[in-house]
Amino acid sequence: MHTLMSCLAIALYLSAAILQWRAMRAPADSAPAGAGPLLLLSIAAVGAHGIAAFTGAIAENGLYLGLLPMISMIMWFVATLTVFRSLHAPIASLQLMVLIAAAAIVGIVTIAAPGPAQPQQVAPGLFAHIVLSVLAYSVLTIAALQAVALSLQESRLREHRFGAVLNSLPPLQTMDSMLFEMISVGFVLLSLAVAAGALYIEDFFGQHLAHKTVFSMAAWAMFGTLLIGRRRHGWRAGTAVRWTLWGFGFLLLAYVGSQWVLEFLVGDTNPGR
Repeated sequence: MHTLMSCLAIALYLSAAILQWRAMRAPADSAPAGAGPLLLLSIAAVGAHGIAAFTGAIAENGLYLGLLPMISMIMWFVATLTVFRSLHAPIASLQLMVLIAAAAIVGIVTIAAPGPAQPQQVAPGLFAHIVLSVLAYSVLTIAALQAVALSLQESRLREHRFGAVLNSLPPLQTMDSMLFEMISVGFVLLSLAVAAGALYIEDFFGQHLAHKTVFSMAAWAMFGTLLIGRRRHGWRAGTAVRWTLWGFGFLLLAYVGSQWVLEFLVGDTNPGR
């Protein structure tokens, strides 16, 4: 079931990406075409991906907390939030990036996934920390992709290079506002995740939490500073993009980097600690 749904999700994501790209390349004054099929394909893709992600992460007697199942789960949240956000916001270019990235992540997880480790029993409080962390990573991943799109838009406007990607983007001010909306939500979720995780630390060094904590707090500080700078000094565009990508980079080091070292270099048999 997991492999079947993964392959179906990849096919649906790529099909939706093709439709999205064609819609973006259509003349600006033409009637929108393929919106209905694009939405249906996108919803079907996240549905298939969701089944694959949950069957890969949830067992009858616990959770598989390895890096690959969690990355698939995070990418599923990213894709789901983006698809439903596209109903209310002009994010065609962002949606295209997410569709392609989701297909790639599902493919990598399906090919690279080792045999499942033993599922782990998770206390309700720790489960809340995991859910909040996944949501925070998902929202801040969208913010990072939004920052990339904003940077691309700003550079092409300066160079007077207009094309399908630029024409599909909303005005620069709208892009900037959307970026800070996602950062604000992500920062709140990250704060709650860090607070919830702090309550369940038993052995800071024995649980391999030192690197994760340092990088997580660095990311938290960067996103918090960015929000303060926005409020007090009106930081926008270039500054916002740099701080967002640096903060997201620390988040990647906090979880993906640390977890990859533990699982694939150290060979930790209990990767969810």
